[in-house]
Amino acid sequence: MTRLHTDGLHVGYEDKLIVEDMTLEIPEGKITTIIGANGCGKSTLLKSIARIIPKQEGSIYLDGESIHNHPTKELAKKMAILPQSPEGAPGLTVGELVSYGRFPYQKGFGRLSKKDREVIDWSIEMTGMMEFKYRPVDALSGGQRQRVWIAMALAQETDLILLDEPTTYLDMAHQLEVLELLERLNKEEGRTIVMVLHDVNQAARFADHLIALKHGRIIKAGSGQEVIHKSVLRSVFHIDAEIVADPRTGKPICLTYNLLKGDRNHEEHLADRSLVTAAHS
Repeated sequence: MTRLHTDGLHVGYEDKLIVEDMTLEIPEGKITTIIGANGCGKSTLLKSIARIIPKQEGSIYLDGESIHNHPTKELAKKMAILPQSPEGAPGLTVGELVSYGRFPYQKGFGRLSKKDREVIDWSIEMTGMMEFKYRPVDALSGGQRQRVWIAMALAQETDLILLDEPTTYLDMAHQLEVLELLERLNKEEGRTIVMVLHDVNQAARFADHLIALKHGRIIKAGSGQEVIHKSVLRSVFHIDAEIVADPRTGKPICLTYNLLKGDRNHEEHLADRSLVTAAHS
């Protein structure tokens, strides 16, 4: 079942087109990861889906209706987004920041109800941050701050959470901590997760569905075995990769790679042709 999909989507900035004629479906109840080289349109796609930046052409549908027909507060009850490197006002405590997630449900003077406070505490507890509830967010480590932002997204009580590079600037341990938290939210809470990641091995390990972008177009979408493939990585990243099975998970991983030499445009053309041939074979 698909609640979120795009049809012929074009997105850009002024006269520069970033996402071109994109039609995709986001599987419900799964983790979807978007990968691709810098500047390929990953973040732009996510922002357009979340209605942060406007589309130029095409449509984005949520629950069978264009997202542009949803009132802002109603959309915020269905979809939460965590942008790259989010920042809150200095001095905010964990509890105060997470409480912002209740904005779509507040009326009148915006006072927190008993239900709001229960959801805030539940969100903080789910992300393992209860002991830091009254601590300033800017006094926390990078991994802890990211957990607080995820807690704020949880407090919106949405079934769909979008995250733009949630592991940026985190060390290896904290990256794994954040991704395992998102995996747990998906498996235990049934949340649909859509995220942009740079690390293809992390994408393969945690995603049920991957989307590889190049120049604002989908090169390949499917399982880890289908997307983390030598020909796909050759086309998307211009690398000659060695793909093996992870001995712990069985998922594909890029063991090592070399940058392809020579005429990049010619090499990319050959890689794209091989993908087309494989798709029709």
